[in-house]
Amino acid sequence: MKQHQNLNLTAARARALLPMRLWRSLGGWFQSRSAAQRVLLQNLLIWGVALALVLDLARGLTMDQLVKAVEHCDLVLFVATNLCSFVIRWLADTYLFARLFSFFHGRTTYREVLPASTAQYFLQAVNVLVADGAMVIFLHQRKGVEWITASWTMVFQGFVDAILMAALTVVVALLIPWSPIHLALPYAGVALTFLVCAAWWWIRGRPTSRLGHWLRARRGMRAFRYARPYHYAVLGLIRIAIYVPNVCAFYLYFLSFRLNVPFAAVLALSPALMFAQSAPVSPSGLGLLQAIMVDGFAGFAPRGQLLTVALGVSLVQLLCRMPMGVGAAGSFVRKVLTAEPTIGISTPVQAAGPQHERSRNIAGCSVDHATAKCQNSLR
Repeated sequence: MKQHQNLNLTAARARALLPMRLWRSLGGWFQSRSAAQRVLLQNLLIWGVALALVLDLARGLTMDQLVKAVEHCDLVLFVATNLCSFVIRWLADTYLFARLFSFFHGRTTYREVLPASTAQYFLQAVNVLVADGAMVIFLHQRKGVEWITASWTMVFQGFVDAILMAALTVVVALLIPWSPIHLALPYAGVALTFLVCAAWWWIRGRPTSRLGHWLRARRGMRAFRYARPYHYAVLGLIRIAIYVPNVCAFYLYFLSFRLNVPFAAVLALSPALMFAQSAPVSPSGLGLLQAIMVDGFAGFAPRGQLLTVALGVSLVQLLCRMPMGVGAAGSFVRKVLTAEPTIGISTPVQAAGPQHERSRNIAGCSVDHATAKCQNSLR
């Protein structure tokens, strides 16, 4: 009897460990591929998941329903709105990055960032994973910033965006309680409280615990250490300037398809729509955007029409990105590889007082070290 129980226990453990063994085997096979093959496989996975989600949303719909929705569309208004929204977001994002880099890595002009920003937008259509590294490469090669510091600078902007997203979700959920976004109010409230407390901890700059001192002394955390309320406010206001036209654009998308979706409903779901469009794991929001629009506005229009609008937005946005690759990515690469790193960019603009001098010394490598490292990479 005991032997039988032991055999059953062994079999149960083997079944439990089987998924882990398969995962390790798959991971080993993936790591054995070349870099180009790994990138290709990752992108195939991203596109496959996005398309699978779209196909699931389209289940039960016929092609005739989608064609009829397109026939009722004002294509001029739809395409013009898409183009205007895309251009505003692209140019405003470029300005946002110029300000972000100027705050923490020395003066950075709009024209200086524009090729990198254009390349990033193009790469989001063809290689989502590489696109997010475009600005990191720009900071490292063009400005002589350490890889880890450049990466954490981009994380800081994501941190600011997260605070803004949580705050907007709380506001619209309170103002428009009948919207589906109201269900996210408790979670957004908790997230906002945590993020604001974290930001205040960094701004206060006086850690009392060993863990706090260790975290503040980490290499690359320059943006977090030097950021003050002014920096948060400026970066947040620029992001809001992108957010407002985006809300109006989605309302016009529905209007162009003759769908009676109230502006209040669009405003209520706008944080989720904005997140879906800028999600780093989806090309132009494909899959995520369709899911949010179909489920979030189900009470105002048929599923087929909503899916057609959502697919149209993602398709036009992808098409807008393609011409940016004509010379944009190549121009960025040439500028990066031929530019000498700027000397004297270690001291951030508007740095805090002398109490942060120790953090400044720990923040990363010296200018000479960064310069030498960058020059070696250029060779």
